[in-house]
Amino acid sequence: MTGTTIRDTERAELPLPFTRLRRARGYVVTLLASVASGLSRAAINARVLRQLGAMSERELKDIGLVRQDLADAIALRLDGDATNLLLARRDERKAAQRRKERT
Repeated sequence: MTGTTIRDTERAELPLPFTRLRRARGYVVTLLASVASGLSRAAINARVLRQLGAMSERELKDIGLVRQDLADAIALRLDGDATNLLLARRDERKAAQRRKERT
């Protein structure tokens, strides 16, 4: 297979092994970017949860959360986004409060 070539319309002809190497390199770069993204998201989640965990019940109530929301966010797997969970819980409580005020 060493003599086999592929014709690329935008590039000069490359031997097949080099094309495969370029494709494999693209897969590795994509995989590493995905891992790095997951690690940074996990670090952000951990920092947010530490800061919220240091707040009093009153402070949490002021921003629309309760201590159980933090426990649920901590229980998420690493690929889960704690911030989205906390924002959703807060929004649900706000919507319920508005409905209650209307009646």
